[in-house]
Amino acid sequence: MSVMSLLRVARCGGITANILRPAPSAAARFGQSATATSSASQDDFFAKNEKLKRPMSPWMIYRIQLTSLLSITHRGTGLGLGVLLYGWGIHSLTATNTNWAQTLEAISATVPSSLLIAVKVAAAWGVGYHAVNGVRHLAWDMGKGFTLKELYTSGYVVLAISFLIAAYAAAKS
Repeated sequence: MSVMSLLRVARCGGITANILRPAPSAAARFGQSATATSSASQDDFFAKNEKLKRPMSPWMIYRIQLTSLLSITHRGTGLGLGVLLYGWGIHSLTATNTNWAQTLEAISATVPSSLLIAVKVAAAWGVGYHAVNGVRHLAWDMGKGFTLKELYTSGYVVLAISFLIAAYAAAKS
């Protein structure tokens, strides 16, 4: 049963279905159909943009920049670390009669060592990147590092340090 029919039956404290209907548009009130005016304005929009030789979407003309790439990566690593943390917590709550050492032993017995090393390096890079870029964000919160040169320099430093952390994790594996 739809919400509107429920309102018709119950009258819901005096609110009828007619009150909840959207008001007619100005075009409909003056005798024009709403679809005719919207399609005409839409045609004008596309004709104007075609005449000005504009692309359909802005992403077609913008190059991806280091700052936007680092921002997206920071959000992605934060999301990934959150998923890992919640997964670890849920596993700890639901696992019966196992401890962390037994779980690691079971994983290392079933998963190839090359894949384990790759996962360790990727996780170390994600943690290192998110931590170092978090420090960069804290510097921004203090009002430092907003010139274009400082943004790019700090971005490259963050990438370099995160790759060093990943290399250290690979060497320790």
